[in-house]
Amino acid sequence: MILFFTFYVTGRIIYDYNKVDIRSINYTKKNLPQELSNLKITLISDIQADRYTDEKRISRYISAVNSTNPDIVFIAGDFVTSTTRYIEMSAEMVGKIKSKYGVYSCVGDHDNWAIRINPRKSVLEIKEALKRYNVNLVDNGSIKLLINDTKIFVSLITNTYVNRPSSEDLNALIDNSTTSDLKIFLTHQSSQYLINKAVEAKYDLFLSGHTHGGQITFLFPFFNLTPTLLETKYVRGDFWFGNMLMIVNRGLGMSLAPIRYNSTPEVTVITLMKN
Repeated sequence: MILFFTFYVTGRIIYDYNKVDIRSINYTKKNLPQELSNLKITLISDIQADRYTDEKRISRYISAVNSTNPDIVFIAGDFVTSTTRYIEMSAEMVGKIKSKYGVYSCVGDHDNWAIRINPRKSVLEIKEALKRYNVNLVDNGSIKLLINDTKIFVSLITNTYVNRPSSEDLNALIDNSTTSDLKIFLTHQSSQYLINKAVEAKYDLFLSGHTHGGQITFLFPFFNLTPTLLETKYVRGDFWFGNMLMIVNRGLGMSLAPIRYNSTPEVTVITLMKN
């Protein structure tokens, strides 16, 4: 038993360090315009460039993204783990993503910590680096994507340890109208409060990351145990709230420990379908 688990644990850590899963989901919506049918949205998160998640590892992740032939790419934040040293490399690698209608990201926790004493400057430096490679980092804002006479409304909400959206800011950023053909809520950390607000405003998709899918997860029959459960029950995968689908992407990077165990990095592909 000791020999088996020694080989399994070692092999699994090596596998999770080098492998990238591409997970496909179909999202069906009643009255979806034909122009948006079969549109592919790719979600990634938590790249967290550092000495462990290096250029080779990120390149493998970006290649997996491009293999999905995305129409739109959303990133749930966290481009570096810490220090400014890896900002340019991370931005350059993400800039290699090929997406028909662009690449958009919200702010993640670690985006505040490249410059620990000045989180605001840290976010601005990452934003400027990404802009040079045509990647849009949005800090509490919204965008309207016009695709073949259809409108996709996206709220990009900054929900991190450093900044939480106030009720007033959130109300200003949320689309409560019914004029959009598709409504997407993108944030780094999910929370029940944000989920409830998105459901109330009739969003279709709620996209997030942050958890690394548990990063270190121990498998038991009918139950997966991970320290991440101390923070949230939404660790990985898909969660339905009425007609709204929430997706928690496992991301690529690592924090606290330079390993992943039973949490393979993930690229999530959402294909829109008409009911």
